Amino acid sequence: GTVLSLNEPAGEGVRTDSGLSEGTEVSSLYDPMLSKVIVHAEDRPTALRRLRAALADTVTLGVPTNAGFLRRLLAHPDVVSGALDTGLVERDAESLVPEGVPDEVYAAAAAVRLAELAPAPRDGWTDPFSVPNSWRLGGSPAPLPFPLRVPGLEPVTAEAPPGTRVTDTTVTVTVDGITHTLHRAGNWLGRDGDSWHVMDHDPVAAALSGAQHGGADTLAAPMPGTVTVVKVAVGDEVEAGQSLLVVEAMKMEHVISAPHAGTVTELDVTPGSTVAMDQILAVVSATGLSEGRDEPVG
Repeated sequence: GTVLSLNEPAGEGVRTDSGLSEGTEVSSLYDPMLSKVIVHAEDRPTALRRLRAALADTVTLGVPTNAGFLRRLLAHPDVVSGALDTGLVERDAESLVPEGVPDEVYAAAAAVRLAELAPAPRDGWTDPFSVPNSWRLGGSPAPLPFPLRVPGLEPVTAEAPPGTRVTDTTVTVTVDGITHTLHRAGNWLGRDGDSWHVMDHDPVAAALSGAQHGGADTLAAPMPGTVTVVKVAVGDEVEAGQSLLVVEAMKMEHVISAPHAGTVTELDVTPGSTVAMDQILAVVSATGLSEGRDEPVG
């Protein structure tokens, strides 16, 4: 992706080594390292606190990074005490890599969309019928929902909560009585090192592109890259866990395996194809799903 917004930490005992700038394109062809954040202090606890604060101040919108993960890792009791081992991340992955997206992120994304609908004043006057305030004749205001999607997750519908504030670089929302301020750039939102690419979701476009398959049948690209190996063809019968494709990105190979036994019903890539994150690569229809189904009556 392209770096849309960048803030690299600095200050007492903090150093950042990087080659990034706003507008930099990050390719999938090279090593994934973007930058290093380095701190020093008079003792370990102070250095850990300083490093977590530096990562919280790190803003890299436009490409996903592991800055939020690193902040959580630095707060882990075993890291704080120095009782480290190579199984730590795998053992506590659930706490280090939380599933899903916080509600306030979707609310902030909806607030950005709502702000973008507001008409620009002309000669100091705004047409009240152009203001997206959900007004209805003779009724209460109607909800103004926005269909949204984060790559790898199911689409959601969100509304902008009352009292939101959107600027060119931030968005502030209050959800369940708690006020949150997030950085923003394009369709990206970030906070404390974490970032989310919240895109508009068009159900019709998704259906036409084949994304309607979804769920367990669909094989999607885990990250942007290049398909290097295709081991099956449409019509092939496959077993659960069988290796079907290989996607190479950031000098790493990702093996795409069959989610269950079944038949390859769609295959949308060939060796050498460049793919985007979450792009549909193939569809494997599970064996026996059609058995016992009611057929439509003509």
